[in-house]
Amino acid sequence: MSAGARGLPFDAYAVLGVGPSATSDEIHHAYRMLARRFHPDADRTDPLAAARFAELTEAYDLLVDVDRRRSYDLRRAAVAGPRAARVAPGPTGNTAVRGPAARPPVRRRETAVASEPRHEDTHDEFRLLVFLAKVVVGVVIVIVLAALLLAFRPPPPCRADTPVNAPCTPTATPP
Repeated sequence: MSAGARGLPFDAYAVLGVGPSATSDEIHHAYRMLARRFHPDADRTDPLAAARFAELTEAYDLLVDVDRRRSYDLRRAAVAGPRAARVAPGPTGNTAVRGPAARPPVRRRETAVASEPRHEDTHDEFRLLVFLAKVVVGVVIVIVLAALLLAFRPPPPCRADTPVNAPCTPTATPP
């Protein structure tokens, strides 16, 4: 029995192909992927593309707003019962939104030969060397700037107790 037959206009989670426990980032990602696929400009030959895209946008607008999503979840739970989260066929035909069937297959990494260094390890060493080079360049720049500031600072004004050979700036005395 679909959500529309039970009193709700449509199942927003099913339209986007996400589960009720999806975060706002997951909802945004699902919307972007489906909107790109089902946008009316992407397939101009499909007469139902505009309606499908409008349904996607409506579902996204409903789930992205925290208050509207909370009230939708309450209405959905009241109408459909506590097991409403189990069935969510989306426009891609994904009927298993939750559980092991919804997860993509795991790719096994190939084991590297023991004598050959792993690519990730050499990449990390390169990153460390680049970081250290940047730190050294930064320290050298700070030292050069400090030396320039000390070299070009104006000498102190001359006073009566200033030694004769000491650098000082003579001050104009009023006549």
